[in-house]
Amino acid sequence: MRVILAGIALWFLVSAFLIFAVGAFLWLLRKFSPLRKVEGAGWARLTAFGLLLPPSSGIAFAIAGLTSALLCPSTVARNYHLCMHSARHFCGHSGAPNILRSQFVLWGALVWFGLASVALGLSTRRSRYIKRIEPSPKLCQAIANANLPRNLPVWETGNEIPAGLVGVFCPSIFVSKELVRRLPLSALTVILRHEYAHFVRRDHWLRFLIFVVALIFAPVPFAIWLQKEWRNASERAADDFAASNEKSASHLALALQSLQSVWVPKSAQQLSNRVEWLKGQKLKVAGETLVGAVTMVCSLAFCVLAFHLPSLWLTLHCLAEALVLK
Repeated sequence: MRVILAGIALWFLVSAFLIFAVGAFLWLLRKFSPLRKVEGAGWARLTAFGLLLPPSSGIAFAIAGLTSALLCPSTVARNYHLCMHSARHFCGHSGAPNILRSQFVLWGALVWFGLASVALGLSTRRSRYIKRIEPSPKLCQAIANANLPRNLPVWETGNEIPAGLVGVFCPSIFVSKELVRRLPLSALTVILRHEYAHFVRRDHWLRFLIFVVALIFAPVPFAIWLQKEWRNASERAADDFAASNEKSASHLALALQSLQSVWVPKSAQQLSNRVEWLKGQKLKVAGETLVGAVTMVCSLAFCVLAFHLPSLWLTLHCLAEALVLK
């Protein structure tokens, strides 16, 4: 059990470091490189990788750190030992005080992980209480016009949220009765196409995973920023999918303006930016996919290089030893 708890703490610390490194790297590129012009699907893909790859890589680093600690002869020789490594590192355990500090790190990480898990459970339970109502004839006509697949049910609801795609394993679209009443049939059809775009892009899976990672690593700088950037970029990507021509773009802009004035005043600026994006000429950046691929390769290479430095690797090794010592 102690080894399992130590593995969770190591995974949390390593993943937090990687999220910070990748987030800082992407933030700098977003501010000072041609990547600032990338919007929509390209930026959504990049921010999703930047937030989801570090925890996946952290599993491998945590296993490697625990393995090196368990196989080290000094771990079983005595409760603590002098670190006689040739390279300098940042957290040795040459005495009992350092081991005590390592235990504080262990329990601090585990307590925060537990609090995040409880918050995740409560937020998941709240999403189950959306009252579903059979779609009205107007909504049924919009569903037929949108050509939605049969495995994607659409419901009306009295919820304050105007529309959305909910569910991970069994996704469905819900539209508020007020939105159905206010919007013309053409705009309502485009709204359904927008939500269908999230389904096609598998955003219902990514939204859940990104929310979980951002919740667990909320104290880490750039974690919340990456989640916010992905959310905005995924909405623009869905707008691009729904607004396939000038006519549908004008219908979607009309629907967003209605949302801006009635339902979501807190997001008025974001919706205004989306409306301007739809009304204006959407220029595609040349080599957008190439820029994203090069950026991700560079960020991962940076992280791998950092963890191959002797000081950081020995820090991970000694921290793992201090956590598994009895």
